Amino acid sequence: MKLAPLNAVQNAHDDSVWTAAWVPATEYSAAQLLTGSLDETVRLWNPEGPEKLQTNTGHCLGVVSVAAHPSGRIAASASIDSFIRVFDVATNNTIATLEAPPSEVWQLQFNPQGTTLAAAGGGSASVKLWDTAEWRLIATLEVPRPEGLKPSEKSNSKKFALSVAWSPDGRQISCGSMDGTISVFDVTRSKFLHHLEGHCMPVRSLVYSSAPLDSRVLFSASDDGHIHVYDAERKSLITSMSGHSSWVLSVDVSPDGAAIATGSSDKTVRLWDLKMRAATQILTSHTDQVWAVAFGPPLRTDVRSCLLASVSDDKSISFYKYS
Repeated sequence: MKLAPLNAVQNAHDDSVWTAAWVPATEYSAAQLLTGSLDETVRLWNPEGPEKLQTNTGHCLGVVSVAAHPSGRIAASASIDSFIRVFDVATNNTIATLEAPPSEVWQLQFNPQGTTLAAAGGGSASVKLWDTAEWRLIATLEVPRPEGLKPSEKSNSKKFALSVAWSPDGRQISCGSMDGTISVFDVTRSKFLHHLEGHCMPVRSLVYSSAPLDSRVLFSASDDGHIHVYDAERKSLITSMSGHSSWVLSVDVSPDGAAIATGSSDKTVRLWDLKMRAATQILTSHTDQVWAVAFGPPLRTDVRSCLLASVSDDKSISFYKYS
């Protein structure tokens, strides 16, 4: 397995690009890439070319997260302006505007079934769940504070929710926090299950394995420079991988489940072979920190291959072919 650099879009946004997500293919269009930036816009890209298809405005501060619905028809963006905007991908028409005080959202993710949108809620130390049929807030999953603290200390205990990921069956959610802990919830019962421990700094990115036999496996990226591999149900740390020289800001898993990619503030993208438990490739196409990496769906022309996109503070998007 390897990543072959394809092309890059320089100045894809007017400021740092903080987030990226693939929109699944529909009967009308191939898979497309959504990006969000400190320039307050969301942009839609055709990776063939690459070509900018549209620029979505509607936020009044930087966009920190974008997420696409499994249908490929709708998507959502979250900004530090405290609002989530749900929109039609093809027309950019606003479908819903969501706000949940105390209003902060740092990461969005639709469940695999497309029935629920999850938002990691920053200082509210919670994950909020919206029903996608009527865009009602249906649950708030509270991240427990560390035990044994006096009430006066609790406000400073850094249970700040940064990242969120759904298990492949949609029954569990994991949430990464500023203090390095990961909280696992049972969604159907809206119940906290347990913490996954091992990181000592913020966990900015989480993703569950895409391999059918590894649906309990969770990958985490942290400012401590490590990528952890957990069995999220058994609460065990399977392995820890390191190699980046600075914060690991993003992690994603390849569609075949054999590799992960990471982006870091050391300006590199790395490809990791999960059997070898080691980085097999270091890509240096960016000149500033890499905020997001995202694997696209398998290519229609070659189902064993897919695209990877990375975005950075250098305002660019890089595309690679994974095969």
